Amino acid sequence: MMFNEIIVLIFGIIIAVTILLMLRKIFFGSRTNLKINKKVNSRELFEPLENDPDILRDEISSFSDNEAVKEPQVQLTPESPDNLFVINLEGEEKTISYKNIISILEKYSSNYSNEGGWFRIFSDDHFFSLVNGLNPGRFDTSQEDDETTALTLILSPISGTNTISNFNQMVIFAEHLASKLELNLFDSERNPLTQQMIDHYSHQAEDFDLRNFA
Repeated sequence: MMFNEIIVLIFGIIIAVTILLMLRKIFFGSRTNLKINKKVNSRELFEPLENDPDILRDEISSFSDNEAVKEPQVQLTPESPDNLFVINLEGEEKTISYKNIISILEKYSSNYSNEGGWFRIFSDDHFFSLVNGLNPGRFDTSQEDDETTALTLILSPISGTNTISNFNQMVIFAEHLASKLELNLFDSERNPLTQQMIDHYSHQAEDFDLRNFA
């Protein structure tokens, strides 16, 4: 009798694991990507390629206003925890001025720095970047009325910092900015940012901290 119960228990565990794997594949394995035009008003969408803060800074600064961003060599996907954490903000037929962003930042927090057309927003022990979502990834500082139709928030995780806390602060800031500017939130692949994807990013941030605990 005991042997039969053990066999039944083993089969039960196998069935349970199989169901969990199927559910995981359903929720995380396949997503329908929105088809978004990579050009907005003849300007390409900005695609960050590197996950190092200094390289990212140089990448933004190196573009000329007439350059077009090529397809990224490394695709930023939620399945790659070592990549950047990216949140895009876009609105239908909505323009965002450089001057307006500065005004919002001054009211939201003084804990930021203008890096010459893009911004660092400082969190507890790190920072995340706010850049122009269109090429060249920064605003023209010589024009206060310079406008864009998209913004991008970027968190480049580094060891020794609280990535999960920094990511949560970036999400809160993104929601605040989207509310003030009447924009919609999208993930790194420009799919609508759902709570499910935020939770998925949070798990990645937690995994990063565990693997890079110093």
